[in-house]
Amino acid sequence: MSNHVLLPPINMTKPEPCFSRISSFFIWDKNMKDGIDEAHPVKPDLAGLCSDEMPKDLYWSPPVGGEQMKIPVEVKASWPELVIQAATYSRCLFSAVPLRQYALVLGYNHTEHIFRFLVFHRGGLTASMPLDLDTEGCQKEVVHLFLSILTRKDRGDAGLPKWCNETQAYLPGHQGVGIEPFLINIERLLHRSTCVRGRAPRVFGIRVADMDRKDLVLMDGLTPTNETGPRRSRRLQVKQSSKLSSKVTGISNLANSNLLHPGSSKGTRTRSRATQPSSTLNSLPDEKAVPITISQESAAVDKVEHIPLIVGWAPSQYPLVLKPGDLAVMKSSWVPLSGTVIEPRVRRDCSGMFGLPKYLYSFWAYHTDRCSTTNHLFLPPSNLDTEAMNIYWWNLFHPKVVERPDYRALLEQVMQDAGISLVSAPDLQSLITAITHAHIGYYNMIQHSYQHRDVSIWNVLMSTQPSECEITFHISKPNAVQAEILNICKGLSIENRNAAILIDADMAIDWKTYFSKAHVGTKSGTEAFMSRLLLDPNSPEHIHSPLDDYWSFFYVAQWACVFNPLSLDSVQYPAAILNWRESLDGPRAQREEATAVITKEPMTANKHGGFLLKAQPFLEAWIDSLRSLGREWVDAPESLKHEVFSDFADRGLLSFLQVADKFWHPQ
Repeated sequence: MSNHVLLPPINMTKPEPCFSRISSFFIWDKNMKDGIDEAHPVKPDLAGLCSDEMPKDLYWSPPVGGEQMKIPVEVKASWPELVIQAATYSRCLFSAVPLRQYALVLGYNHTEHIFRFLVFHRGGLTASMPLDLDTEGCQKEVVHLFLSILTRKDRGDAGLPKWCNETQAYLPGHQGVGIEPFLINIERLLHRSTCVRGRAPRVFGIRVADMDRKDLVLMDGLTPTNETGPRRSRRLQVKQSSKLSSKVTGISNLANSNLLHPGSSKGTRTRSRATQPSSTLNSLPDEKAVPITISQESAAVDKVEHIPLIVGWAPSQYPLVLKPGDLAVMKSSWVPLSGTVIEPRVRRDCSGMFGLPKYLYSFWAYHTDRCSTTNHLFLPPSNLDTEAMNIYWWNLFHPKVVERPDYRALLEQVMQDAGISLVSAPDLQSLITAITHAHIGYYNMIQHSYQHRDVSIWNVLMSTQPSECEITFHISKPNAVQAEILNICKGLSIENRNAAILIDADMAIDWKTYFSKAHVGTKSGTEAFMSRLLLDPNSPEHIHSPLDDYWSFFYVAQWACVFNPLSLDSVQYPAAILNWRESLDGPRAQREEATAVITKEPMTANKHGGFLLKAQPFLEAWIDSLRSLGREWVDAPESLKHEVFSDFADRGLLSFLQVADKFWHPQ
């Protein structure tokens, strides 16, 4: 019996590219050479490849000369077990080509003789109808679907971006400021996500290329910068009244899926079943996969093409113009289309302000000409009611759960300012300065009626050297509290050079429309940095206010102190610090317990290090001021009003600045 199946050739006028020429399926059933970080290696049952010969090794993202897995196939006796395993393969496919529109996995239930095409996308999973391979009609359907795969003509047809290859990208021009389409080189990967469903943000450090030279910088491999501390805490945006489970839930036939935790864009300490290394079902427990690394030399084989992308958002004043050699940042994210797309508006309105990044523009990605990159083709029409949606739902895990489809589109944003993690602060004064400047950035958003709602260690970046902003910090027609704010800021020399910026506004809200709607238990943020009240299951009525964001700033600063490498310098007994690091990324109760010790208990240099010893009085004074402000919040009007939030934004900033002023000792 042959160990592979050869697909029929398709007559083409020119040699078809590798991504469309899936010519063979081989029986594989051995470990892949790379995989998801910290997970066990996976071994699909069959492998769809571009090769007519079975390779010795197989990669999700191959080095030069390596063979790439194109379509994995899983064979099992149970659909739930098969789909969970297929989800792991989809994570690998998305990690190998992160901007892809979808990932295809084939599944065969050998007890039912049923075959399914499983299409994973940023809204979950869409599955074909069950295809019984014992019937002639279903056999024809399978052939038709395979023929559709074989007729792909370019990367766009395969759901892959033609404008970006993870090494270079063609960015659109902007007629408003006289910018022509231009080429950029991708030099660094600043942030990545290995989730399937959700925003899946990916942030690149880029450099504007010299269009005359078409220059290209090749790196050994595109891997993320190292981060200090445990894995990222999960991103939450849920309603307490309908809390989303982190377990696997239902999947639709032609609709969306909650198979992958919708908030897993930043990973999770307690991962959902689908994100667990389900490959342990067929791997040895002591094996670890080599992390998937995108070889820029391999990626550069697919040349980028100019696609007529259209700028959707750009600042009306102080337009940013990039020239060859300039450094910038490009952020990709799959934003939900169910509500208002907020982040480009924030960036447009707040570009160049103190404590916030300078902004070039945002645009919807088109993988092919005039075709926005979305997942709507895999989902039922959005105008169907819940009852009509029922017929599209594959009730695989929770038979009674039916969700609205999760429509998403790929949004690209280009900004100039970047920075480094606060855990890299060389001393306490640098940390206090950075946190202070980020507070001002947060308050500048407030002045435009935007509330950030996701202050985290990854969203507050410290500048390697102070950068000049376009708009000096000011408050028009200040009230008494704001006048005090301006007075302290003058003493702290806060004018037009910021030492830190607040980034990532995709969870922000606009107060101009927010208070006209009901908001019961709305939560947003990154769990390790969310306030106690936001995480308290006994406070379902709590609304995310500026006070919660100010608490997040505190937890960010505390994290930066505990995870700073200097905190372990000359420490003879590091157990306490190592335990605190675990606790700060753990459940709420553990974090609060560690916080109480860090801010109140006596410290010694040989157990807690010089950095924490110096930082403790600052953290203690700060947390006391927050608790005092919290007692005032209890007495605030229960009704949601712009004035109440605005008042606490003022008082919260003033409260922090008064603490920072006491510990301000510039070099």
